[in-house]
Amino acid sequence: MTLHQDMTLGDLFKALWQAKIYLIICAVIAVIFAFTFLKVTTPEYRASMIVAPADGYALGDYASSIENERMSALPFWRPKDNQGASTDFYRFIHTMRGPAVAEILLKDKSVLMGINQNRTENINTKEVLAAYLQKHLQVSPIGASSLRRISYRHADPEFASALLRKIHLVADQMIRRDRRQQSQSRVDYLQNVLGKTVHPDHRKGITNLLMQQEHVQMLANLDEAYVAIIVEPANTGPKADWPNKTLTWAVSLFVGLLIGFLVWSFRHSRREDAV
Repeated sequence: MTLHQDMTLGDLFKALWQAKIYLIICAVIAVIFAFTFLKVTTPEYRASMIVAPADGYALGDYASSIENERMSALPFWRPKDNQGASTDFYRFIHTMRGPAVAEILLKDKSVLMGINQNRTENINTKEVLAAYLQKHLQVSPIGASSLRRISYRHADPEFASALLRKIHLVADQMIRRDRRQQSQSRVDYLQNVLGKTVHPDHRKGITNLLMQQEHVQMLANLDEAYVAIIVEPANTGPKADWPNKTLTWAVSLFVGLLIGFLVWSFRHSRREDAV
């Protein structure tokens, strides 16, 4: 009986019984390898935080609240999608793993020390750090909502949570700064135009635009998250996320038994061919 023949379930159990010595030996070797792997591997913990678009920061809410004016068609309005997320929120999702954020994080020695803790090659450029964040910083939607779960895995659970908080702060502040500067440029331009405008209807339109930009300035100056509010603060689970001990033992045992059976089948087939 070999693997090249059609085997019934009874034949399979008979073959397994005949191969029991090979199965036991290979299973023991596989378990030893699994034990060694778990001992020498540095466990990593997963930190995660949940963010959502900051309420009221898409100017559509403000613009639509002005009676008798259709401000939503104006270029200063930041549109929202059907889930209520502003374009700035999507910019935040992509910015936090980009080179601009990486360049700022490079200046933080604690960040570099933490990331380089278990690496053979240290990160020392914003491009390399951005590539690292793209690979290790996971962003996943929660159901059909606009909520996003941001996850990061590291050997130091405290550092994993701290890095998520820093990335959120840096990305949020960068967009806040850009919006504040953009809004100030618009305010300066509109004030200059207003001083040269005489027509009452034109002055009214420009005044409405100025009010909108003052709204932007007010939001940008508030001492709170500008683009992405934290729904659930960064936290790390009590147990290591990797390696999965149960899965490691199960896979190792299965692979050991499989190899044992294949070795027995090969040797048994050669003996039958010799006869």
